[in-house]
Amino acid sequence: MMVGAPRAETRIKAAVIDRLLDGRYVDANSVLISEMTVANWTRRADIVLANGKLWGFEIKSEVDRLSRLPGQLATFATHFEKLVVVVAARFEEQAKKLIPDGVGLWVEEEPGQLKERIRPKVMPLKTDPALSLMTATDLRSFLACNGVKQIKDAPRAALENIARGFPVADLANAARDAVKRRYRRSHQVFVEQQARVGTFDAVQALRRFNRTTVASTDHVPQFDLPELDLAEDHPLLVQAPAGRVLKRRRRA
Repeated sequence: MMVGAPRAETRIKAAVIDRLLDGRYVDANSVLISEMTVANWTRRADIVLANGKLWGFEIKSEVDRLSRLPGQLATFATHFEKLVVVVAARFEEQAKKLIPDGVGLWVEEEPGQLKERIRPKVMPLKTDPALSLMTATDLRSFLACNGVKQIKDAPRAALENIARGFPVADLANAARDAVKRRYRRSHQVFVEQQARVGTFDAVQALRRFNRTTVASTDHVPQFDLPELDLAEDHPLLVQAPAGRVLKRRRRA
């Protein structure tokens, strides 16, 4: 990672959040998220807004490269209902050639100043991505609320098979609500911090590992986690209440 990269990315993240707040896209039922993983942890969206839709924002600051952008967009386009690429001014022309139809483009013309070049189109969630955004607990709750019984001990695969019988619009709504519940606490911490220290210094509070913070959040640890590419049948991949995790090996 190049020197200055974290600060440059955080600057643009803060600008995206401020634009969303100023545009009144964030209400009492909305949730902002930083570094949200999708597609079995293989991709991380820089900023996500869950309101009436799931918005994904992929950021490329002046110290980044665009080589990974096509692959990122191919995944994000299936997991978010609106998708926006946010780039430093030097990447504008190159980004226009790389983004597919339906994906929006915002450009940072000056530090912290964003301009919309292309407005994103709504791309409805399909069944498989909607299911992937829900944990097994989320799926059980959805099915139980829809009258399905005897699923307490059912494995995730069985829950997904039953859920596939429901309208995709219902699954999309359930996925959106699940994401909001999962990240509600970190969003609330961010709102509290932002009121005290401003958006730039509060951005790190949006990371989900801060969701249990109850005391001072002035010194939040920062981690750059690698993107993992794990097979569905990985022997150490198990379903935990908060999602899929790697089971710890026992020492011999």
